[in-house]
Amino acid sequence: MKFTLLGVPGLERFHSIVGVPFFIMFLCSVIGNPLVVFIILSDRGLHTPMYMFLSMLATTDFMFSLTIAPQMLAVLWLNSRVVYFSRCVIQMYFVHFLTYMESGVLVAMAFDRYVAICYPLRYSAILTDPVITWIGSVLVLRGALMISPFIYLVIRLPYCGYEVISKSYCDHMSIAEASCGNSTINSIFGLVQFILVLVFDISTIMLSYIFIIKAVLKLSSKEARSKAFGTCSSHVCVMSFFYIPGGLTLLAYRFWKHILPAIHSLLSLTYLLMPPMMNPLVYGVRTSQIRDRARKLLYKGNKVRIKVNN
Repeated sequence: MKFTLLGVPGLERFHSIVGVPFFIMFLCSVIGNPLVVFIILSDRGLHTPMYMFLSMLATTDFMFSLTIAPQMLAVLWLNSRVVYFSRCVIQMYFVHFLTYMESGVLVAMAFDRYVAICYPLRYSAILTDPVITWIGSVLVLRGALMISPFIYLVIRLPYCGYEVISKSYCDHMSIAEASCGNSTINSIFGLVQFILVLVFDISTIMLSYIFIIKAVLKLSSKEARSKAFGTCSSHVCVMSFFYIPGGLTLLAYRFWKHILPAIHSLLSLTYLLMPPMMNPLVYGVRTSQIRDRARKLLYKGNKVRIKVNN
């Protein structure tokens, strides 16, 4: 059984142009995120909980880009629209798994900032290496268990031989709506699960920042308050890139049915590919340790290149 991916419906003539900005996003992601991970792993001074969680985020973003972009570019640039059911289901699984994984890592990073600011003297004692490993394992297990029912929900549906998906990738509801059966259960289950995860994760992050703001406002020094808020600013930016487009995409897909399919498709691609591109840029620009380490790597690279040329 096969599916036909339409890419961006209504803009078929402009697929080659539409693919350019998404290719740039993909390129920035597959270069920036591994670079962040390499910098963190190669510098022992960065082997702290905050940077370990950042390496988890960068790894998740890198995998996200590899899950979405190659298929998307094949549809937009090579007109390779046909995908087998098994491959479509696998892509669906990783799209949702990595979405929940990224949201969970953002929660872990908020908890890290909460401990660092509210309990600075106990920071290293609370967030030990085993605790960080345990948090990462729980996030992986949570994503895997929550997405597994989606496989059964799409496999149980009947398909009539001409399945069309109005996107350039496969996700749960796209596969369900392409069937010729009743996908109401899929819609309800997917929406309820997504809202529960979103409410839990965002509520946890907001609660962490309420305590953080209270602790920061109690600091007597203006410089200390500014420094404390500065350590959280990158995380706030990254959360905005993830949750705001995600919320708009969810609203558009579920409730704004009158919007053109092309807009739905472009919104979903932007939501999936923009955070993996922006996250390494945000942390690279706003985090002095990563920025300085990246400069040293570039400087060494230039010196090696000059020696080779000479």
